[in-house]
Amino acid sequence: MEKGSNTMNKFDIAVIGAGPGGLTAAIYAQRSGLNVVIIENNVIGGQASLSYEINNYPGFNSISGTDLTMKMHEQATTLGAVTLYGDIKKMDFAPMNNFIVVEDKEIIASTVILSMGAKARTIGAEGEAELIGRGICYCAICDGASYKDKDVVVVGSGISAIEDAEYLSNICKNVTVLNNLPNFACSEEDIKVLDNQIKNNKNIRVVYNTAVTEVKGKDHVTGVKFMLDGGEYSIDCDALFVSVGRAPDTDMVRSSIHLDENGYIATDENLETNQAGVFACGDVRVKQLRQIVTACADGAVAATNANKFINKNK
Repeated sequence: MEKGSNTMNKFDIAVIGAGPGGLTAAIYAQRSGLNVVIIENNVIGGQASLSYEINNYPGFNSISGTDLTMKMHEQATTLGAVTLYGDIKKMDFAPMNNFIVVEDKEIIASTVILSMGAKARTIGAEGEAELIGRGICYCAICDGASYKDKDVVVVGSGISAIEDAEYLSNICKNVTVLNNLPNFACSEEDIKVLDNQIKNNKNIRVVYNTAVTEVKGKDHVTGVKFMLDGGEYSIDCDALFVSVGRAPDTDMVRSSIHLDENGYIATDENLETNQAGVFACGDVRVKQLRQIVTACADGAVAATNANKFINKNK
């Protein structure tokens, strides 16, 4: 099939990624009278689908990430959005004529909304993968409230680990930070600030030069094993918060979309990228707070401005 052929599948918007941001974008676009294809190479819901229990999404006292995102997907498809599963083999950006190849299917889209998300980095400890959503957490703001008055462990060596520990200290009984370095990976000035913060929080303690080797528990986290000075130690806890950074899924657009130093997509206030008619939403873009609710807000903004772009360039 030739590029630009009339027999190609044509859409107003191609949403790349079926996380909360992308699904919200699809809902808003379909409700605006546009036709949308959602392209996903993994599971509906993205990282949000891994959350065992979500307590901070408006309208639900408690809902699993899978249930919430499947409801979003159902709403989008009921409105008429098409879902296409597979890996993107090629993506060429051009205003009102974006060319995308998904497996063996060719698509032309007037606009594109990039919503590939960002994956939390793991520590690779034994038992970590098996206990995700059952005490293994990658977001203190998302999951901290579930461990009120409990003992928790934070693993990480950057400022984000201390920020998570501080946040959790107001909720949890005791917070232990396991740092694999002799100090935190930041400037000397920041280290002094962090030391004062730790001293002022009586329920936070930091153990340096550690290496987490195993997460204990069968149905839920019960403790953590770690190495220190050549010996193996164990600490009981109800949850392990992994705070070792995130990795945005932007390799496929690295050569054509402006990214920041950490690989996140740079956008303007309309969520448009350096490519005209190509927008970004959710955890994949440069932003302060990465939450389901902020991803959804991004999706609404991106879809609204994609609609404006199409109307302007018809």
